[in-house]
Amino acid sequence: MIKTYLGFDVGTKRTGIAIANSLTNQAIGIDVVTHHKNGSTNWDGFDQVINAHSINLFVVGLPLDKEGNEQEMTLIAKSFARKLEERYQVKTNLIDEYLSSIDAKNQLKYNHYHPNAERSDVDKRSAQLILQTWLNERKFD
Repeated sequence: MIKTYLGFDVGTKRTGIAIANSLTNQAIGIDVVTHHKNGSTNWDGFDQVINAHSINLFVVGLPLDKEGNEQEMTLIAKSFARKLEERYQVKTNLIDEYLSSIDAKNQLKYNHYHPNAERSDVDKRSAQLILQTWLNERKFD
């Protein structure tokens, strides 16, 4: 059975989303959900993306510092992951995302995008890198 996965690069303003499946094991950035101006999560935006696919697992990037310690965004990502799992009844994995946004910016520049790449492009690419890292690291049964 082919499984479908969604990866998330959680931010306070926007969250990038990527998708992959167990057949191709290739992540692709698909969307960005912009959160409400008051900082609350835009669950309607996530509903649209998530309900359009049959998802078997969520992968959420966990932003740790370079020493592997938690920071404020780590707690935000953990909270998001917990709420995501509760809301959609889909198991959620957390994966260290250290440098994913920097890597995404560098990749977009390298691929001849404008040096000041659109934030949404960076968010989607970051989510793609997070999900691809998880796919590359996971153990096959």
